[in-house]
Amino acid sequence: METKVCQNCKSQFTIDADDLTFYEKMQVPAPTFCPECRRQRRFTWRNERTLYKRQCDMCKKNLIGLYPEKTKFPVYCNTCWFSDKWDPLSYGTEYDFSKPFFSQFKELNDRVPRLAIWIQQSTNSDYTNQSYSNKNTYLSFAIRDSEDIAYCCRAVELKQCLDDTYTHHSELLYQCVDTDKSYRSRFLEEAEGCVESGFLSNARNCQNCFGGVNLRSASHMFFGEQLDKSSYEERMKNINLGSRKTNEELGRKLEELKLKSIFRFAKLTNTVNTKGDHLSNAKNCHYVFDGFELENARYSSWVFTSKEISDCYGMGGSEFIYEGIGVEEVNNVKFSSVTDGSNHSQYTDLCSASSNLFGCVGLRNKEYCILNKQYNKEDYENLIQKITAHMSESPYTDKKGRIYKYGEFFPAELSVFAYNETVAQENYPLSKEQAEAEGYAWREPEEKNYSPDIRAEDLMDNLRDVPDSIMDKTISCLHNGKCNDQCSKAFRITPQELQFYRMTSTPIPAFCPNCRHYERLRRRNPIKLWKRKCMCAGSASDTGVYKNTSIHQHGDSHCPNEFETSYAPERKEIVYCEQCYNAEIV
Repeated sequence: METKVCQNCKSQFTIDADDLTFYEKMQVPAPTFCPECRRQRRFTWRNERTLYKRQCDMCKKNLIGLYPEKTKFPVYCNTCWFSDKWDPLSYGTEYDFSKPFFSQFKELNDRVPRLAIWIQQSTNSDYTNQSYSNKNTYLSFAIRDSEDIAYCCRAVELKQCLDDTYTHHSELLYQCVDTDKSYRSRFLEEAEGCVESGFLSNARNCQNCFGGVNLRSASHMFFGEQLDKSSYEERMKNINLGSRKTNEELGRKLEELKLKSIFRFAKLTNTVNTKGDHLSNAKNCHYVFDGFELENARYSSWVFTSKEISDCYGMGGSEFIYEGIGVEEVNNVKFSSVTDGSNHSQYTDLCSASSNLFGCVGLRNKEYCILNKQYNKEDYENLIQKITAHMSESPYTDKKGRIYKYGEFFPAELSVFAYNETVAQENYPLSKEQAEAEGYAWREPEEKNYSPDIRAEDLMDNLRDVPDSIMDKTISCLHNGKCNDQCSKAFRITPQELQFYRMTSTPIPAFCPNCRHYERLRRRNPIKLWKRKCMCAGSASDTGVYKNTSIHQHGDSHCPNEFETSYAPERKEIVYCEQCYNAEIV
């Protein structure tokens, strides 16, 4: 076990025996950034949700893409980028041992054409990204196999849904987070198998329930009160769900109820020797979040069906991966971004179906290339040894004095995206001043001469008062740009959106889609763990707020169990270990 000082945040971090074993397998040196700073650095290379209107630099057709006009590099539409009208190898260059590697990579990255946006096998889904096999989707990102949805993110198999995040296999949901296999419901959190319900947290297999925490196989429950069918229906008739004020009041009521309830320290299903949150079917995972079918994974999030990985995000179907973001179906790949179907490669960006690449951009079906220049196998292997040695002997130093030798991911200052365009801003929000002080790029939003027809403050509260003409109006966002949520300041209601609101008796929102997205993210725990003790003190929680309903294995004494959890110590929730939680809820 080694203790190091992170060269970015200056805090100490530990490299344990399992870390060292993995680095030895991958033949890389130990990192000089702590896990948290490594994650933030990777995230600066991932733009999921910031879109721009521009032209394709080849065919000149208008498109929606991830890059604004006047970028250093050309930007191509899907048809042009995947065509044979250009050759990525034509941008190849000899390695220059008088310059740091990362400087040469940046020069290459500024010249090679980039794919405008990542949309595959989708119909009527131009305003999406990381989109696979979708139909009629709008302003939704990192989604797959979905239809008729809008303002959703990181979702699979949704139908007729609005404003949902980390939600899957569901239909007619609104403002749900971490929800699965549910139908016609609103404001669900950590829910599964819920039907015709709303304002539930940690609920399973519930039907016609409104307001509750830790419900299991319940029906006709209303904020902790068990009702018969007719009484429940009568109670619901008296609630105006089409009123924004009513929904806000119900949301506050749920938050009050949550503070009187208990929470399981982590959502781990069928896991062995695993630390993290929102994981299922995982073995030997350490500080991993939002994933399934994993083995020997470390310091990663939003990862699936992979093993022997560390420091990854947005990836699946892969083995032996280190420091990867947006990589899929790859093997033995290190320090790479948006690379798929490839193996035995390092420091690649936007490469596909290739092998034995080093420092390459935009290559497809190629092998033995360095800086997009082709070599034979022997020359490639000899040159790689010299380059990795050169990277350590003549490292790149960024504007903040951070040193990048071989074994570090791309410096954040070389990213093609600004900090506030990326998932880094979602997970590590900074102001413009803070970001620039840390050496990150910042891009001011394009100036738009909005002249809102309706101020958010004046927006009609009740859905029944909303006329069809609302679709022709520009509505100001209640934040009006005074936030760190990439606020668009104004928004409009689409015909499909208004149809959804009327079908589900949902009020018109007062915030723009970006602000609503960030608010949903704040309803989730961060991708971080703290060491804590179980708060069960025998017959009640140690705060005295929650009274236990059963006898626990530790009897009247305080539970001795300790764990690592995504609930920070200063939070007000009552957090129990797995055994104490199951004794009360399961």
